[in-house]
This record gives sequence, structure tokens and C-alpha cells, in this order.
Amino acid sequence: MKRYFFYGLLIISGLFYNGNAFAQPKKRPVDILIKNTTLVDVVNKQILKHKTIAIEKGKIIAITDGSLAYASKKVIDGSRMITLPGFVDTHTHLWQHVCKSCYPKESLQVWIKVYDDIHYLTPAQLYKVVLAASGEALLSGITTVSDYASLSFNDYAFEVNVKAMRDAGLNGAIVYNNPSVFVPDSIKLKEIPVLREKYKKQFDIWMGYGPLSFYHIPQVYSGIVIGNQLNMNFSEHTMENNQEQKDFYDTAKQYYARFGLSINSQDKAFLKALTSLGRPSNVDAYQAMVNLKRQILVSDSLLISKKDTIYKPLNAFEKKSMENLFATRLISPLILLDYLKGLNNFLSIHSVWLQNEDIDILKKYNAAISHNPESNLYLSSGIAPVDDYLRNGINVSLGTDGAASNDGIDMFSAMREMWNVYKIKLSNVQMSKNITDWDILQSATINGAKALKIDKKTGSVDVGKNANITMISANELGLSPIRLKTLISLLIYSANTRNVKTVIANGKLEVEDGKLKNLNENTLATDLTEIANAADLAHDKGKIWSENISLTAQNLATYLYRYRSIRKPDSVKISVSNSLTHPVKLSIIASGAVFGGGTPTVVDSVVAARFPDRYTKTAFKDEFLLMPGDSITVIKESSFTPKGVKTFSYKIISSAAKIERLTGSGQLLILAENRYKKFNDDHKK
Repeated sequence: MKRYFFYGLLIISGLFYNGNAFAQPKKRPVDILIKNTTLVDVVNKQILKHKTIAIEKGKIIAITDGSLAYASKKVIDGSRMITLPGFVDTHTHLWQHVCKSCYPKESLQVWIKVYDDIHYLTPAQLYKVVLAASGEALLSGITTVSDYASLSFNDYAFEVNVKAMRDAGLNGAIVYNNPSVFVPDSIKLKEIPVLREKYKKQFDIWMGYGPLSFYHIPQVYSGIVIGNQLNMNFSEHTMENNQEQKDFYDTAKQYYARFGLSINSQDKAFLKALTSLGRPSNVDAYQAMVNLKRQILVSDSLLISKKDTIYKPLNAFEKKSMENLFATRLISPLILLDYLKGLNNFLSIHSVWLQNEDIDILKKYNAAISHNPESNLYLSSGIAPVDDYLRNGINVSLGTDGAASNDGIDMFSAMREMWNVYKIKLSNVQMSKNITDWDILQSATINGAKALKIDKKTGSVDVGKNANITMISANELGLSPIRLKTLISLLIYSANTRNVKTVIANGKLEVEDGKLKNLNENTLATDLTEIANAADLAHDKGKIWSENISLTAQNLATYLYRYRSIRKPDSVKISVSNSLTHPVKLSIIASGAVFGGGTPTVVDSVVAARFPDRYTKTAFKDEFLLMPGDSITVIKESSFTPKGVKTFSYKIISSAAKIERLTGSGQLLILAENRYKKFNDDHKK
């Protein structure tokens, strides 16, 4: 017996010696480990308890029932946390944080004056504004956005905006607002691919050609042509309020009357048919009633077909009186955008005032909707027909819009409004039951990722996807009592930004214990207040644009430009000198419009040939051959003429002449082009 015991000890000691007995398996090190959390699976609509999530190099590499296989220096206790995908906000304007609460009582067409502030922000100020907005987004649990960068009135704005978002830790898409970028279309075709390559790690760049209610057909077509040549996705505001529909009708009719004889026969026939469609009512409430009655008829038919025992259908008189309202086919921007081929991978923003064939057009392109219920209510724009979109299989995502039209960037609030307005829009419980709490949450997460064409990378917490994660505290008053069967509706109706404790964006911890980890919230808030007040003062005092530009071989390979948004109080003194040994073409161009991109002074010849346009009275384009050693100076003095006087002058001074050009508020572009070879070739002939 002792002999067997002795042999047993030898065997056991041998095993220990070889390191094989009772040895713990080596744990794989990861960057972040979330342990024992309640995980919301938005794809499969299920809640998973006691999950551990391993994150490495920005990716989710494992979701397990335990943490034995992984180790990390950064372990997050998820036992009292609800883990969600980072929210996907499919429409915002981050720069508008500088304009919170500026016009809370106005319609869209008056509210648009919030854009005044952006003309006066310096690069440093703009960076701080967008950084603050991005920080607020992160605190709300938003990790992915589609930022409509309608701020490019100055040449530095677009890249400053992107850099601030990137530095804050956000990812997603940036919409290139073509009308605000005041350079020739030919330059945009060169620069947009460079921007896409430069920022592709965090952002895709989409094309926003401008809403047809605010811009003429040629200006919108400019962005469509550029976008199609570069194979860009499109995202644009459509059907936001009833006035937009009326404005589009009026501008389309005016354009046809003015240029109908100058366009090709096919376009002429199309525009004639388009402008023969009906104009929405001058009374918004009446048009809203017409649209609602259409939805009532649809709901009535559906519930009858389902043999709903609770529902009491319309009687014959009620049905007939409603049907009589739909005899007129009304105009819609989607009809024209379809014709112009402007709906490639389209994300339609707002889409409140749905017209006759809009559903069919959206389905044709597999388009998605960015539903912005808060701003639609804030600006009295209306309530989007979400039920129509969902019933027809159209993807509905959720956006917050800019902080100037909802006073924040909060997806919890957006989800609540989405569900509430859906219910009140139909005023029919049998129909409003068709949308569930999971549908709302999906609109804020995976559906947003699908709308932005990035659902393979984000939108849900799944292995292989980017680690974009939001964690909500489960042990706070306000978000209790928690029952798994009602958890999703509780998150929508009871959670708020205060409950957000941890946010991970692209695998990097951005919010910890409810505070920004890599940004200083107090500094951001203070900066935002100071900048907003400074911008208000600049409206009256104006800004100074003073610059001396020496053209050299280092800065003028092919072209060099500067452009700024200029108003009456502003002062300008720009001197351009040629330090090269050959002539340079210098163009001095005034847009004659607040949004100069795509206007006749800079539009591509392809666009102008198909859809001609004319200079406004305050637009001009002067071209000079700047010889070696020569210079040209552009001067505008600050003007405080009476409010009724909107024009002012630029003085263009060279060694040969002095020119004075009358203009008005808009953009001023100084463009130098190195055309030495062409100049020599012309002279050799």
C-alpha cells in the first residue's frame, strides 16, 4: 500500500514539474474587457444576460458567457449596466450648437437666419464649436453621425469640421454641402477624392447638392453631376415643410418660363409636365389635413382586410368625402431628382410632406429615411408619415438634426418623440401597434448604420464589428424598476443622457463614469458660450479679411484659392503678387448669393450647357493675366449703410487699372491658376 502511495506522489509531482496539472490556461490580453453585462442585441431583438465582451484594436473580438479566456488592464464591471450599440445619428449639423435657442418660434424659412453665425467663426472658434457638439453627442451615447456640413462658406470650414469630429472620437459620414463650397466644379472633382482618402478611416464623404426649395435647378444639378462622376452617395433635405413644396413649385415654374426655350427638347418636355402638376395649398393646415385623410383611408383599408374586430370602419359618406381630396397630383422634388439621377444610395432627410408617387420612387432606389421628429416639431414642419415608409419596407433611421432646431443632440429624446408622434399621427391604436419598441431602438442603431451603408462595421454589438458601445446604468432612480420584458420601452421612455456611464467609440474609451475622458466638458461649455456671444457681436461689427498672398513655385503647382463669406460690415484687403518667372491667371469672383457653389460664376460647362442660368445683379467674374512681379489688390471697406441698402463695392487695383464692382452679401473667391504652358503655347502660335 505504501508503495502505491509513493508511486502516486511521484506521478503527481511529475505532473506539477511539467506544468500540466491544474495549470490555468493562459489568458489572451485585450484592450478592454466588459464583464457580466446585460447586452441588448438589436439585430435579433433579444436581451442577453451575463455577457462578457472583449475588445482589441478597435474591434469586438469575442462575446462570451464568461471572462476566463481574456485579461485586460481595463476591465469594466457590467453587472449593473445595460450595454447597447453606440447610437447612430443619421442627420445633424454639429456647428449649429453655436445657435441653440436662437429662433424657437419661427418656421424653417425664417429660422434659416441661424446661418448668420457661421459666417463669422474663425477656424479656431469653429473647431471648438464642433468639438463641443461632438462631446455632447458622446455624452448622449452617440458614436456615429452623419454630419451635414452646411458650413463651408469659408475655405477652411469643411476640414476644420472634420478634424474636430475626428479628434473627439466620432465616426460615420460627412455630407459635402456643394452649394456652400465656392470653388469651380472642376476643382471639387479633384479635391473631394483627396478628402475621401484622407479621412476614410473615420468617415465616408457623401454629396449634399442642396434642397430644391432653396436652390435653382442648375445649382442642384451641379452637385448631382459631381456626385455621380465620383460615385458618391447622396443625402439631402426633402419635403421638410409644406412651404418648401410650394417654393419648389414656384422656382421650377419660374425656371421653365425663363429658360424653357434654351434647354433640350427632352428636358423641356419633362419640366413642362413637372410644372403642370398641382401646387400644395397655401394653408399648411389644410394640406396636412389632406395628407392625414390619405393615411386614414389606407389605415381603414388595411384594418378591414385584417378583419379587425375592434375597428369600426368609415361609412360610405366619410370615405367618399375623403377620396375627393386626392384627385390632384401634386409636385414633389423626388420626381425631379429621379429624372436628374440624383438618388444614388439616397438618404432622404425629413421627408415629412409625402406626395403621390414618392413611395414608389424611394423604393425604386432602395432609399432610406432620416426621420428627425424633434426638429420637425420645433419648426412646426409637420409629422413624417413613418407608417407609410415602414409598411412599404423603406428603412427609417433616426436623426437629431442640428442643435439650432432642437436645442441639443440627444437620441433618447429623439426616440421618445419618434414613438409619440407616430401614435398621435394615426390616432388609431390598432394601427399604431404596428410599430414596436424594438423598431424605435433599431431606428437609432442598426437601421441608422444601414442607412449610412456601414452596417457591416457598426450599428450592433457583434463580433467583428467596430467597438461602438454605449453602457447605461441600471441602478439609478428614473430608470427603474427594470424588468427584462419591458426593458426596451423603459430605455426609450425613461432613460436620458444622465444614465449614460460608459461610451466606447472605435474601441477607444471616450466616456467613463458619465464624464468625457479625453475632453474637458467645462472648457468646452465655456468656449461655446464665449464664441456664441462673440459671433453675435460680429454681426454688427463685421470681420476683417486681410491677407498678402505671394504666388511661388511651392504654393502654386496647379492652382491656389481663398474664399470667404462677406457681409456689409466686413472689411477686405487681399493682395496677390506673382513671385514666379511666368504669368499666372488670376480670377476674382463674387457669388452674388449666400450659397455660391454651383452658381453661374463657377459651375461646370456640362451643367451650364444642359441647364443654363444667369448671373445675379451682384455677381461678377473678373480674370487677369498677372505678370511676374505684378500684384493685384482687392479692397472692401466696412459699410454701415442703411438697412434697406444691401449692396456694397469691391475695388480691384492693379498697376494697369482700378476697377470698382458692385456686389452684395455672398462669397468672394480669389483663384490663381498656373497656366504658363498654355500661355507659351498661345504665343508660339
